[in-house]
Amino acid sequence: MLSLLNRYVDWLHLQWPGGSEEPLPRVEADFSTDVPGLFVVGELTGIPLLKHAVDSGARVARRLLPECEQSPEGIVPLVIVGGGVSGLSAAVEARRLGIDFQWFEAARMLETVENYPIGKPIFTDPPGHSPQSTLELPSEAGLSREGLLESLQKQALDRDLKPQLAILDSIQRKGESLQLNWSHGESIRAHRVVLALGRSGEHRRLEVPGEDLDHVSPICHDPGAYRDRDVLVVGGGDSACEVAIALAEGGAKVHLSHRSPTLKSASATQQQRVANVTARGSLTVLPETTIQKIGESEVELMGTDRKRITLPATSVFTLIGRKPPVELLRRCGLKMHGDRGAFWWASLVGCMVFFFLLYHWKRTGVAIPIAEKWRSIGGFPAGLDRWWSEWFPQGSSLLGSLTPAMDQPGFWYSLLYTLLVLIFGLRRMRKRPSPYIRRQTWCLFWIQAIPLFLLPYWILPWLGTQGIFDAGVGQSVADALFPFSGDSREYWRAFGLILAWPLFFWNIFTDQPLIVWCVISVIQTFVLLPWAIHRWGKGVYCGWICSCGALAETLGDDHRHKMPRGDRPKSWNLIGQGMLLLCLLMLVGRVMSWTLPESTIGQWGQALALGIQKGIPLINYEWFVDLFLSGILGVGLYWHFSGRTWCRFVCPLAALMNIYARFSRFRIFADKSRCISCNVCTTQCHQGIDVMTFARQGLPMADPQCVRCGACVHDCPTDVLRFGKMGRDGVTVELDLLNPRSGVSSRSADQES
Repeated sequence: MLSLLNRYVDWLHLQWPGGSEEPLPRVEADFSTDVPGLFVVGELTGIPLLKHAVDSGARVARRLLPECEQSPEGIVPLVIVGGGVSGLSAAVEARRLGIDFQWFEAARMLETVENYPIGKPIFTDPPGHSPQSTLELPSEAGLSREGLLESLQKQALDRDLKPQLAILDSIQRKGESLQLNWSHGESIRAHRVVLALGRSGEHRRLEVPGEDLDHVSPICHDPGAYRDRDVLVVGGGDSACEVAIALAEGGAKVHLSHRSPTLKSASATQQQRVANVTARGSLTVLPETTIQKIGESEVELMGTDRKRITLPATSVFTLIGRKPPVELLRRCGLKMHGDRGAFWWASLVGCMVFFFLLYHWKRTGVAIPIAEKWRSIGGFPAGLDRWWSEWFPQGSSLLGSLTPAMDQPGFWYSLLYTLLVLIFGLRRMRKRPSPYIRRQTWCLFWIQAIPLFLLPYWILPWLGTQGIFDAGVGQSVADALFPFSGDSREYWRAFGLILAWPLFFWNIFTDQPLIVWCVISVIQTFVLLPWAIHRWGKGVYCGWICSCGALAETLGDDHRHKMPRGDRPKSWNLIGQGMLLLCLLMLVGRVMSWTLPESTIGQWGQALALGIQKGIPLINYEWFVDLFLSGILGVGLYWHFSGRTWCRFVCPLAALMNIYARFSRFRIFADKSRCISCNVCTTQCHQGIDVMTFARQGLPMADPQCVRCGACVHDCPTDVLRFGKMGRDGVTVELDLLNPRSGVSSRSADQES
């Protein structure tokens, strides 16, 4: 039994990559930061593109021209720190604009480019895009390390640009200026500072004996210099694969050691190249091995069976990545994505208190009677119905029919909800101006506005005042769908026309079965949704119809990057399966009580259903799941953990649709040759999907969590991703005609505005 359960959870969720988010500073669209006067360009903005580095450096120089002209006497107007491509671009543009600036670099100008292997091809994605910069890039066709380096160095030389050597230690705010402290003890005051440091800090270390020997290095300049020598390359990413291949093709005897069973961190292209070179016998790959000790002429490794392996190696290259310069950035006063300081915690508590009160104000009949207490003292909106009836005394008029809704908190909550979807939906469409995003956002708004707001609170009550439901077919329909509760009909049950079971369970979990609603729910949940999801994926409902998704995609759009990522949050996806199980148990109990009401089995069923739904206060389903998890946490966590925490982790309908989605033809397809591993797609996914891993491998993204929001496709800087379907043969690909991409990323749209 346990084995079957493990296979099920792996099949549904745990087999997919969890992803991670590299710590980067908070940078606005105009490259400003939390520190006034301090700007960040290049890779640290999150896009490791050569053209972006050139473009961002030039843009920030033009942005700062008016401010640098206002620099006080005795303070350097502009200091540029970093001698890479973005720093050079900023310096070139500042020289053209006549800005008085100083330029600093810790080592050598363009050192990162210099450290590329000789002959390395250079790709200047996205094709056809020309940076708005005075610094020019060479022709894209056949560009190599040498061609790029020669061109950039010549342009710097022609303008007599050369950075001063200094290692930055920290930056402090001093009044209206910034003080840059250097590692040798001196400092300089600047009016504005541009950090162009690049994304990588120190090389990661193996932390094994012998790592500091002269023949051990994280950089391979000339692979051809190691012909006929024994070389060990350590690492499983693209850089390690590239170097291992270059060494093997240069005539070296190469072993490639990595910790994983497969080269999952490398792109599919590099994996294939490694396989080809290995098949020719020029390279030996050692998976699941770790370095234990490095000697003068040999290296000791350990395999999975803890068996020691000794290899000859006169040169060792440790290509295991670099540490982001997080500590330096913090010493500069920058805050990183994911930082959780005192304000973060205080604001989280504040959100929880606010939404706790809001949802208890809206909901009566729960263990904590805030709504009843509030109403008893005449709190809003109590009494508004009387005020409204004075203005519109004719109850059968269009406006008069709103009188009963005026003192219902649910009406005002739904009105606010709908307005938020509209206001932030307009902002979303401006930020991501593609036909797909526009159609999706308007679809979400109109579904929220008409069937989920106007229909239950205005249209149906008005029809009722016209006598439509008093006789004939109208009465039969109303009796079946909106039975009386006291003197008024339960028009709120119309939510069930859009919100399917088990998300909206109130039309099913009733003492006596509402037959028509049961039929509608069966058709929705077990016929229409499986059919639609098979064709278009789970996002056909979560991303285009559901009211939870409407608020998440609009109000929550700016917070999508805050979704927790990694293997541990991935396991939290299974919480929804537990919620789905509770709903199924309640359903079984209700059916037993309906079909065998007088029997012991029927009584057991009723006890089971009511025990889960209404049992122990504060842990029963109605309060803990439907109020606390979906409302208080579901909305209250928007500003700290993204707008999809309820949808991803808890929603029982989403949990059921995840199962349907495992049989869907919908995929996100990737052109792996264009993927630059920038991680933008993964960062922008508020369902926590590691989109980048699929893209790097060139594999169709099949994680069932996808809600088709389109952010990953739209924001990809190199146009890698496309929505589509697998053909019925499981091989052919059918790309969607409506593309979420608008031609510019959301960052570019913000910059242009």
